[in-house]
Amino acid sequence: MTDVLKTFVPSSGGMQLICFPFAGGYSASFRPLYDRLKTDCDMMAIEPPGHGTNQMELVDDLETLVGMYKAALEPKLTRPFVLFGYSMGGMVAYRLAQRLEKEGIFPSAVIISAIQPPDCKRKKVSHYDDDAFLDHIIQLGGIPDELVRNREVINYFLPSFRADYRALESFLHTDHSLVSSPVYILNGDKDEKCMRDASGWEKWVRKAEFHTFQGGHMFLLSKTEEVAARIRSILAEAGQTIR
Repeated sequence: MTDVLKTFVPSSGGMQLICFPFAGGYSASFRPLYDRLKTDCDMMAIEPPGHGTNQMELVDDLETLVGMYKAALEPKLTRPFVLFGYSMGGMVAYRLAQRLEKEGIFPSAVIISAIQPPDCKRKKVSHYDDDAFLDHIIQLGGIPDELVRNREVINYFLPSFRADYRALESFLHTDHSLVSSPVYILNGDKDEKCMRDASGWEKWVRKAEFHTFQGGHMFLLSKTEEVAARIRSILAEAGQTIR
């Protein structure tokens, strides 16, 4: 299968929430969030090439990924929608919002989570050997302990992690157009780099609202209920704005 867009249930005709995963993630990464938001919106998630059920070759260029997702999404954007990106997915959502707005397509909101602003220099780790690279990922808290202990399984996922990290590490911030849609920046209070640089997002969007959760980089997994509640309020606010 080569579908890059997964819909959790048939459309109800309501607000669309389009989710972009963290490095190594795919549509199933948002299943716990969907379980809490399924009555509030029509939820879709990206299935990146080489991840989950998408059997396409891995892509390690962020702009190529954004173009691919844009092409898949544009036929679906016939009613109000919100973009939600997590970690690497946050940068994808930011770039997608820029490119859509240039064509007169405006998200009702853009939710950018657990990612530093686009002009920040990032530590490059994709070239690390397997052990060091895996240690880095584990420290972020995104891999369950039972998976960490199964080296054969974790080795299977390492290429997709590396491709995603290369895509983010090689991204060049050359488009400085401001995102006009309302932007919400979500971070974990123990995610030191993202917290330190969070205010830097104000340079690249017209309106930013910040919210902090207890937890580290992967607070989506540990504070799913709280994240869902925040997104629910953003969806409600976006719905009021378009009426």
